[in-house]
Amino acid sequence: MLSTFAGIDYGSKTSGNTVICHHDGHKIHFYEADKKDADLFIIEWITKYQSVKNHQTLTTLFLDAPLSLPAVYQSIAGFNNYHYRQCDVALKAMSPMFLGGLTARAMELKQRLKDTVKIQTYEVYPKALAQTLLSDHYHKKLTTNEMETLCGMLFKVSPELCLANSPKTQHQFDALLAWVSGYRFMNQKHLVFGDIQEGIIVV
Repeated sequence: MLSTFAGIDYGSKTSGNTVICHHDGHKIHFYEADKKDADLFIIEWITKYQSVKNHQTLTTLFLDAPLSLPAVYQSIAGFNNYHYRQCDVALKAMSPMFLGGLTARAMELKQRLKDTVKIQTYEVYPKALAQTLLSDHYHKKLTTNEMETLCGMLFKVSPELCLANSPKTQHQFDALLAWVSGYRFMNQKHLVFGDIQEGIIVV
């Protein structure tokens, strides 16, 4: 089960900040886009992984990016916020509208993966998971020593967290948090924020 899902820290298209976090059945590894087209990188990584014999089928991705727009744009009764979804308000997350192009790319990627390789994609928010599991220790400029300490804290709540190498960058650590969100989801220990009609965030 551990190798059937992956966590992704999703960045702008050619920034190199997109990182896939995946457990190969033995240890967790990080795969970086390295300033390639991030969306193509994700698709190619999945295609390559699925082509290897004896690999468990990858079924689910947990992506750190908005995967829907405020429901007011779908004219759904009861929704009137043009900037934020209910999940964004609950978690004090950035507006999908503010993120603009990244939101559009993420929504397109989700649909493309569903149509072509039957992979389901869920939205996660690493910062919210960090606030849940890591108290006040998480911030956006973590040192490598701080990341190692926080990994130790995560080990206590996710015993199957075995790393090939400790995270070296903030993006790797956020990808790890996305993976842990997925681990919680797959084990039915997760939290859900938002309205299913509009879009939910898994924590």
